[in-house]
Amino acid sequence: MDVILDGASNYDLQGEPENAFSAVAAVSEFLRQDGRSILSVKVDGEEVLPEALAERLTDLPVSKIQRLEIGSAQTATLVEECLQGLGENLPELPAICRGLAQVFQGETPEEGYEPFVDLAGLWGHIKSREAMVTNALELDTDTLMLEGKSVSALHKELNQFLEEAGQALKDGDIILLGDLLEYELAPRAEQEIQLVALLQAQIPANSG
Repeated sequence: MDVILDGASNYDLQGEPENAFSAVAAVSEFLRQDGRSILSVKVDGEEVLPEALAERLTDLPVSKIQRLEIGSAQTATLVEECLQGLGENLPELPAICRGLAQVFQGETPEEGYEPFVDLAGLWGHIKSREAMVTNALELDTDTLMLEGKSVSALHKELNQFLEEAGQALKDGDIILLGDLLEYELAPRAEQEIQLVALLQAQIPANSG
């Protein structure tokens, strides 16, 4: 198997990976030590998306592969781009929460059902991106603090209120749902802006 890293064929794969996923993991560790992260993976010319790596490559022996192509980028650069994307959308999140609260407190609360599901999905995407950043920067969310609480504790609190809001939606308890959106979720939406700023401050100044 030829391993092409960032267009060069002089990379020497260490060890004897038992499958393609292990081979990618070995390259990932090599890149991590150089402050870089995997950006793309191709197996015999076919791109494999990040979310499909484990499923597609775990049972694929390296003997069945002729060419493994991996592209990388500075971890700090990837993190900055990810956080910048979040930062552009987050200012709208508190207003969305409060706007939905008004809908559920109004005369046509049924109009808020689908937007609330969309909101929960959007927030899930935001937390997923934040988790990617904390992993890339090797941050400990149990010790990373914001407003006197750990990031992991804040994440648990958010999940709890999102679950309560989802249950209120199922139960048709629109009064509770409106209150949760206005008094619990909207403030935490504002907190997401601070969290992104906190994560940006953790990016090594000498990277990239």
